[in-house]
Amino acid sequence: MKEDIIKRLEELVKEEMTEETFAKADEIKNEYLRACETITHDQLEKFLAEGGNADDFQPPKEEADSRFNELILILSDRESKYKRVKKAEIHSKMKAKEEIIAELQKLIAEETNIGKAFNAFKEIQSRWNEVGNIPNREYKEVQSAYHRHTHNFYYNMKLSKDLKELDFKRNLEFRTQLLSKIESLLQIESIRGMERMIKLYRMEWSEMGPTAPEKTEELRTRYRELIGEVYQKIRDYYKERQKEEQANLTEKKVLLERAVKISEEKFDTPKQWQTMTETLQKILESWKQIGFAPKAENEKLWEGFRNALKLFYANKKVFFTEIKKLHKGNKEKKAAIIAKAEEIAAARHDDWDTPTKQILQLQKGWKEAGHIDSWEENKMWKKFREACDKFFEAKRGFYNEKDADLVKNLEKKEELIKRLEAFQPAGKAEDDLKSLKDFSAEWKTIDHVPYKDKQRIYEKYKKVLDGKYDALKLEASQMHLIKFRNNVELLAQSEDSGNLMRKERSTIQDKIKRLQATINQYENNLGFFSNSKNMGGLLKEVEENLSKAKEELQMLQKKLKMFSEVAK
Repeated sequence: MKEDIIKRLEELVKEEMTEETFAKADEIKNEYLRACETITHDQLEKFLAEGGNADDFQPPKEEADSRFNELILILSDRESKYKRVKKAEIHSKMKAKEEIIAELQKLIAEETNIGKAFNAFKEIQSRWNEVGNIPNREYKEVQSAYHRHTHNFYYNMKLSKDLKELDFKRNLEFRTQLLSKIESLLQIESIRGMERMIKLYRMEWSEMGPTAPEKTEELRTRYRELIGEVYQKIRDYYKERQKEEQANLTEKKVLLERAVKISEEKFDTPKQWQTMTETLQKILESWKQIGFAPKAENEKLWEGFRNALKLFYANKKVFFTEIKKLHKGNKEKKAAIIAKAEEIAAARHDDWDTPTKQILQLQKGWKEAGHIDSWEENKMWKKFREACDKFFEAKRGFYNEKDADLVKNLEKKEELIKRLEAFQPAGKAEDDLKSLKDFSAEWKTIDHVPYKDKQRIYEKYKKVLDGKYDALKLEASQMHLIKFRNNVELLAQSEDSGNLMRKERSTIQDKIKRLQATINQYENNLGFFSNSKNMGGLLKEVEENLSKAKEELQMLQKKLKMFSEVAK
């Protein structure tokens, strides 16, 4: 398998270095790595089946791997040289295009003879096309300047109708032919080829001159439709491939989670260890049958899975080594555990979390302490269980008393809601707002209620309070901010208030960042449109959008400020 891949790589090294060559090299490289992973899986499986320890496993070195690394190094070096040449070529083309634009600008400003100007313009167009295309990220600004000066030339020179119609006709033919080429891309199977060609066609479209006004919109519409269809096909392809890889990722994560849980367990009998060994082997088989996950995650997942295998077999080795020896001191260990449990059970506790954890830890320690004679085991286990039962009985008694306090708090909140329902606004907005805020302040002074009633009583209170605020008939923005503040205050009272407040604040901060970027874009557009002709309608629309965005930004900033106010 490896030899066939290397032969293809050797043939690729002999080809002319292009972007397509490097793309093929990446595909062959990934195929080789997948083959290596498959072989390594098989070798590890065989090694384990023969009684080997996963910790001791080392994949054997093969001559093919050295040849593969050598070829990849050659291609990498050639790619670096190729990119340096391309970069120098782009710089040269950019400089040539900037000089042509300067020449065109000078022609527009100085030449008044139409025939002479048009001939000079054609010569400039020819030189522009000879320079050729450059990447989009470098090309956009200089191309925009060229089109702007080309547009100015046609209208500043006031070319004759016949001349413009001839140029329009020629440009129409070129654009129609290009649309056919774009449409033909939909039949191409190679998505990479489609991506490369659509970039070239888009640059070619932007290079073409204007067409008759009555044809312009029709051509643009068809162009946008075809571009949309091509990119939709590209997106569908990557989306489908991503779905498959994501599905594989999900399956592998499930298997990894199972393997990690098994590897972290400590089993007590040889039968349990054998059962888990068989289970892990089946998980490994399932893993090998699943396809690749996203590249960034795949290796990380396999590393985690391999570590789980190593941990499991290391623990198994320790168990079977230690089980051959007699464990001394198990009785003393269990006696110490009983003494500690009795001490905890007899003590008085205000905080039950720590002693509960201690008791649970003692129970775990009991399981890990090892075996003793059966009659002693039963006698000591009974004593230990009595100490644990005594502790948990005392704990239940404590929380029964606490539950009574929670019920009283629930009654207080129910009574407050009744008073809130009975409240009628007096008609003075300031006084009514104060009254409602007093209700909110009183609500905050009441402590927790039973967990099963928590959500119900909260939603009931919020519904009644919102209704009372709605009855005040305040301005929409003012009402919105008041309700938002109430929600923030209620959020601050929740059990996980810290995380919930941070999450909500982060959401608003993200909205502010996106809105600020939008405002900056609108302001940039205003600067551009104000210097352009025939932009009246669009300019007005941008100004209206900018005004709305600024209003929304002010509202979000007020909301963000509320978090600090409530925290204080």
